[in-house]
Amino acid sequence: MTVQRKPLGLYVAAVVFLLVIIFVVSASFVRPKPLSFPPTPIRPQPTQTGFVTDTITIDAQDGSQWAFFNFEIGSVIEDPLPNGWDLAINRFHMVTNGGADYAGAGGALALTLPWDSVTQAPRSGYTVTDGRLGDAAPASTPALQRWYEYSFFAHTLEPKNETYVIRTAVGHYAKLKIISYYCLEATPGCITMVYGYQNDGSLRLTP
Repeated sequence: MTVQRKPLGLYVAAVVFLLVIIFVVSASFVRPKPLSFPPTPIRPQPTQTGFVTDTITIDAQDGSQWAFFNFEIGSVIEDPLPNGWDLAINRFHMVTNGGADYAGAGGALALTLPWDSVTQAPRSGYTVTDGRLGDAAPASTPALQRWYEYSFFAHTLEPKNETYVIRTAVGHYAKLKIISYYCLEATPGCITMVYGYQNDGSLRLTP
């Protein structure tokens, strides 16, 4: 009587599959807490000359409305004029004030470069915003549309390691790096970013 033996490879594959399942299930219960920050109070700053740097957390939790940010005054603006804002943020959507439906000259450019190495704004290559802020489909600025990576295990949005150069509504330049998407208690909808704004209108993005 011949006894048929199952191939060793089949057992190895079964063990590997079981280990993968155990890893996936255990990872779903152990979720690292993302960086989280309280929203920065709405407090317009006096206009400063030269290159200004700061860190700000913008509260964009309310999906029914956009939060508007102006680099020159370093603050969110509650009721801005059509060309009085540079970035509009709604949850994880971020757009610039530039395009066919906008009063500003804004645009954005994504660079896979460290913050410190971006010392001058490029003269061209900026994308502008498609769609209107009030449309059913969210407006989008291609360079800012996918500023994040989705973490399958943690179920969080993690900022990409990119530096974004922004052309503002008035044609000045800034650079920014997104740090986090979370308010306190890991609640989504707060964009924390460090930025540098050149108020003299030049392309220089250093002090």
